[in-house]
Amino acid sequence: MLRKVSQTGRTVVALPRLRAVAAGVLAGILVVVVNGPAGAGVAPPSVPYECSMLVPVYVAGGTPAGVAAAVTAARMGEPVFMTEERPYLGGDLTGPMLNMLDMDFGRDGLQLAQGVFLDIYHRLGLTFDVETAKQVFMDEVRKEPLITLRLLTRPVAAIVDGQWIRGIVVENLLTHRQETICAKRIIDATDDADVAAMAGVPYALGRESSGIDRTMMSSTLVFELGGVNWRQVVAYITGRSRAMLHMTGIYRGNVWGYDTIMRQYHPSQPGVAIYDLNIGLQHDHSVLINGLLIFGVDGTDPVSVADGMRRGRLELPGLVEYLREMAPGFEHAYLIRAADYLYIRETRHIRGMYTLTAQDIVTSRVFWDAVGVASYPIDLHPYRPGEFNPFAARRYVYTIPFRALVPHGIGNLVVASRSISATYEAAGSARVVPTTMEEGQAAGAAAVISIDNRLSFRQMALAPDLVHTLQLALHAEGAYLLPETLLAAGQSSRGLGDRQPAVPAPVARSSTRQ
Repeated sequence: MLRKVSQTGRTVVALPRLRAVAAGVLAGILVVVVNGPAGAGVAPPSVPYECSMLVPVYVAGGTPAGVAAAVTAARMGEPVFMTEERPYLGGDLTGPMLNMLDMDFGRDGLQLAQGVFLDIYHRLGLTFDVETAKQVFMDEVRKEPLITLRLLTRPVAAIVDGQWIRGIVVENLLTHRQETICAKRIIDATDDADVAAMAGVPYALGRESSGIDRTMMSSTLVFELGGVNWRQVVAYITGRSRAMLHMTGIYRGNVWGYDTIMRQYHPSQPGVAIYDLNIGLQHDHSVLINGLLIFGVDGTDPVSVADGMRRGRLELPGLVEYLREMAPGFEHAYLIRAADYLYIRETRHIRGMYTLTAQDIVTSRVFWDAVGVASYPIDLHPYRPGEFNPFAARRYVYTIPFRALVPHGIGNLVVASRSISATYEAAGSARVVPTTMEEGQAAGAAAVISIDNRLSFRQMALAPDLVHTLQLALHAEGAYLLPETLLAAGQSSRGLGDRQPAVPAPVARSSTRQ
């Protein structure tokens, strides 16, 4: 039976199998029957239903991972339809105004995230201006003629037939017009795995798998200040005693190390804390302050998110006044604005074909189906006031298995975001932007290969030959994989002989690409 699942993923409304959509709801659109791929084990729907658009690949979410997914699929020759509910691309780097990348470095200093991520990194650097980041992500998408982008548009429902998503209903947030996008393959690059939840994919919320509760990591409201004396800020950090240098830092346009001063601050709002200032210099000489933690926010609940934003904004006037009185370099500081969105670190963790664990990370596990390499420490921000990260700030080089991107129960959907199949501890490392962009690039390439071979993502994940083909395609697109991964993939490819799985030839790239 076809079913339409709401955005919350909690309510299911049956769609009558023999009833057409009410006249005028989707006027002027083409009625088509979308068939599942051969051998996918999914029967086509028994009745036609209405699609506004039929596309090979639909990417939900203009996050960094979504950009990597769309760009990769387009470069490999498939047209892509992409939606983002915000008025700009870039996810956490632009909306919540995070202006520093949490990098994946190897033991020898090698940047482990490459490919599309490296395109972005070469233009932004490790620290960057947020307004510049908006333009960089938009440029990356606009360079690809096979990508159609709709901003201020979000998915609101999934039309599911058994284990196949037949259509995604999207809504324009300005006009509230809805249309149904029918795609052969769907990439959920939303931070919260919204499409997967709509389609009924099981998931855990926050640290639910621990058995403690469903609490999520604290959120952060970044805010922008003017009037900060940058030289005095740098002088203060530089002048701190050597005994405290492990708590301070200076890197180009970012500094931190006001922890002693901030421990004396007493917030006025409930469920709010600040332990240090991570200060980022912008092109206009304003600074961004990352440090105001807000507890008890459920990132999947708009009411809870709005309450967290309210508490954060109410805290800012008193906090800025405290900084003016107590923090060197802030004597003439004034509030310019708060970020447009809260920085939400954690929401859903989907159930996939494999669940990445903290043990996988600390043992530097190399998966046979690795599609990315990561090393960021397991960074768990406090779930409640007074809690601290039980994991040491240590890097372990480990790999991301393709199976962690493939959700349980849906054949034509893959997830690429902080919400991949991972325990909440493992997600504390895998949630950072370079890693999710690796996942996005893998998802984009996998979508093309699965379409060409007419197999579901699950079937593809169970076929070593196809996974090795994916790995070789990622390598060809500039992604970094461990030598042992490429060796195994290359040996598999040579062993196939004439049975080589179909891989589309790369499309010639524009000479203007940097």
